[in-house]
Amino acid sequence: MDRPVTLETLGAWVIKCNPRKTDVEPMRAAGETKPSWCVADNYRTRLIRPAQKVLFWVSAHPRRGFWGAGEVTGDVTLDEGRLHVPVRIPMFDDPLTADELSSAGLDSMEVFRSPQQANPSWLSRAELALIEPLLASRVLRAIGET
Repeated sequence: MDRPVTLETLGAWVIKCNPRKTDVEPMRAAGETKPSWCVADNYRTRLIRPAQKVLFWVSAHPRRGFWGAGEVTGDVTLDEGRLHVPVRIPMFDDPLTADELSSAGLDSMEVFRSPQQANPSWLSRAELALIEPLLASRVLRAIGET
């Protein structure tokens, strides 16, 4: 079976957050996301490794888009019957919005095609290469303030 996500095609994981279910304001105030996120029990989760890049996508919000970038900080663990991935994701002062991403030709990202899909979502290496220049000033600004 061909699977779109492999260690060779992976650019970054995407953790999605619906602010109607998980309040993003405490994370914004703290300057980073929660340290652990639930992920589905599937082949993708078995590909997650420490030090891989991860982006934080906020959906169902007027400024939906990437609100932070960081990395996986450890192995996926089972806690109370659910799989969790440990992360450190500093939040941006200003999100990289869906509109900006669409304008940059990134309409085919999985977060647009399958917005209801369980975590983790992903970016290909090619998509990440197009996004990194857009993230650069946001990442530097967020890191400079910590």
